[in-house]
Amino acid sequence: MKVGVSLGISPREPILHTVEVVRNAEKLGFDSAWIADVQLSMKDCYIALALCATQTSTIKLSTGVTNPVTRHPTTLANGFTALNEVSNGRAIIGLGSGWTGVYSIGLKPASISFLEESINTIHTLCSGGEVKGADGKPYHLVTATGKIPIYVAANQPRILAMCGRVADGVILMGGANAEFVKWQMDHVRKGAAEVGRDFNEIKFDLWTCIGISDDRDRARDDVSHWAASQAETFHQWKNLPDFLEPFRQDFQRASESYNRLEHMSSHAGHKRSVSPEFIDYVALVGTAGECLHRIRELAMLGLDGVTLAFRAGVGGRQARMEEINDGIIRHLK
Repeated sequence: MKVGVSLGISPREPILHTVEVVRNAEKLGFDSAWIADVQLSMKDCYIALALCATQTSTIKLSTGVTNPVTRHPTTLANGFTALNEVSNGRAIIGLGSGWTGVYSIGLKPASISFLEESINTIHTLCSGGEVKGADGKPYHLVTATGKIPIYVAANQPRILAMCGRVADGVILMGGANAEFVKWQMDHVRKGAAEVGRDFNEIKFDLWTCIGISDDRDRARDDVSHWAASQAETFHQWKNLPDFLEPFRQDFQRASESYNRLEHMSSHAGHKRSVSPEFIDYVALVGTAGECLHRIRELAMLGLDGVTLAFRAGVGGRQARMEEINDGIIRHLK
């Protein structure tokens, strides 16, 4: 079971501090680091990833996540080819349809068909092949050195099925709940079956937030900003699965109060919009033992890894990573 760390670079945080965090994450046994690409409310992830590549040796490096709307597929192919070079093959392309970074500039997220086309384009370009441009003329990437794995952030049926057709990995964005995870994986399985693809080729990485504390209310507060961001996205769903229906009011409150310029900020006012019940449903909260037990239960569904977001809190990210290493990582490996 792989364990990753999800990071956003606060405008108050020096980029070089993020590099130090990722370097220490590697020392503490984290297998991957995913840095958010939200161009108005966070510092640039690509500068940080390049610097991290030169200061680490084993940890996988990726965007958490980028999109083909604000970043053209050719730019992504070229940029990640460069990151793969300086990291000696440790790059992963973390991709999604776009949400906060896209809506905040008045654009719409990529359609599923465009996202699928973008994935195929990036795969072809990185592998040295040709694709057709908008004018019908072919082009290729002269810097290409080989295919780079693409992991797609997904949580709804149509995009999950698309992942089954073309993605190397799926970032499951629903939450740390076995019912939700199984439901998502089943939709990926259907997509793989559509094209005769071996489902076992696809990697699954569950993304969630973790709050470790003997005081459950404190643990909930540590993850409430992340839970609110999940609730805000669920409000956009046209059809909710039955297991999410009990939280419809959480989704409504989160949508009405959400401030995109405070996306994933532990200081955000909208973090108070979600109920304790919803937080317990989507996040890992409680003692280290309780969180570890839940991760082990989820792993039995066929997950390849779990990527954790967490509030810095007292002692900063270093203290939280040491806590996760002691209570989670060393027991999983």
